[in-house]
Amino acid sequence: MTLEAAEANAIEIPGYSGRGVSVKAGTRVRITDIEGAQIADLFALVQSDPAEHLCAARTRLTCGRLFPVVGQQFVTDKYRPILTFISDQSPGVHDSLYATCDPGLHEALGGGASHANCHDNYLTATKTVGLETAWVPAPINLFQSTPVHPDGSLGAEKAPTKPGDNVVLQAEMDLYLIVTACSVDEIDINGGISTPIRLEILEDKGQDQTCHS
Repeated sequence: MTLEAAEANAIEIPGYSGRGVSVKAGTRVRITDIEGAQIADLFALVQSDPAEHLCAARTRLTCGRLFPVVGQQFVTDKYRPILTFISDQSPGVHDSLYATCDPGLHEALGGGASHANCHDNYLTATKTVGLETAWVPAPINLFQSTPVHPDGSLGAEKAPTKPGDNVVLQAEMDLYLIVTACSVDEIDINGGISTPIRLEILEDKGQDQTCHS
């Protein structure tokens, strides 16, 4: 299946929120920064055993990089391929080191513990695909610019994406995909405001994929 031949089953994820989707093995998904300068936190859970999940640390280990390049795979905590990086129509800046934003981070940044955050938005999104969990795995932070400096310190820069920049991933097993629009607005990492992300399921006619809102 080519991307051009696929039909898109799409949902728009508003800023400061998250959504979940069920994805079948072999299906491709496109994640688009609609307005630019917006980070998308990505999570993937194996449908047959949601405790098995996309693992940022083991992905770094198997790829030998801080972030995979196109053609490489993201793996689970059991070292099984879960997503393949198909294409990157963005500046190619992404992160696998930072945790999700959560109430504690927003309180530290001055936004208050009640600020919308990806930790809570992930938990809300998992419920829409029928999961009950209190645990949040480390995310894959698409479009996030947090470089590692020569002295070992970590930067936090405005996401370099422009409107319409996107990545395409392919599911290597039946999975639940959760995407949140990063809620950090106290610093300039998202341009000072959280804006929408589009999640598209690229499918052949006749396939049944379900988006959850």
